[in-house]
Amino acid sequence: MLDVLYPPVCGICGKPANSEDRLICMACWDLIKGFEAPYCSGCRKLLFDRLSCRECRSSPMVIFSLGYFDERLQSIIHDLKFHGLKPLATGLGRGLADLIAPVANRVKADFIIPVPLHESRRLGRGFNQAEEIAREMSRRLNVTLQSDLLFSVRKTKQQAKLPAAQREANVRGAFAVDDENGVLKGKRIILVDDVTTTGATLRENARVLRQAGAGKIVGAVAATAV
Repeated sequence: MLDVLYPPVCGICGKPANSEDRLICMACWDLIKGFEAPYCSGCRKLLFDRLSCRECRSSPMVIFSLGYFDERLQSIIHDLKFHGLKPLATGLGRGLADLIAPVANRVKADFIIPVPLHESRRLGRGFNQAEEIAREMSRRLNVTLQSDLLFSVRKTKQQAKLPAAQREANVRGAFAVDDENGVLKGKRIILVDDVTTTGATLRENARVLRQAGAGKIVGAVAATAV
């Protein structure tokens, strides 16, 4: 009844919010197309026909992304994180799942794992935005969500407020794995976060997952900041 009297409007363009989340209209969601292909987190080149970079010797992580951290994605992610609009994670997760689905037979993921929040931040926010995005991806890709294996063990400074040179040190040793039963051994993982800039957080999480025995890891982020 309230939707009839006061129909929800899109938080971006002001038109009727006719999407599943009732916050952003489908036309605005459709404008978020995602990068044409996953990119190498080392050299940032798009990888159209493979899931590894032939030019980077260190074999950095391959990342799927919905796009650059422009005004539209910034507004959506800000509302999700700081205004508690959790339904927005549905659209972000749907978009990432749509990017990965065409190459799912090459990714061959066993688990989807969100980058964890420190407990103090999770309690303050009420949820982990990466986990909410990952949950929708899990549902659409039919890949198991594992959110109880990877933990934040040290509260870090906000990465966005640090220069690139300090970000690796800021997150070093901030995450740990609790996997007594060896669930991760050899498993292929999609590691999910909301935003990445230098990739330091994704790399550190991937490092501890590999130390615990995980196999191939690819990243998936709602936005890539430059």
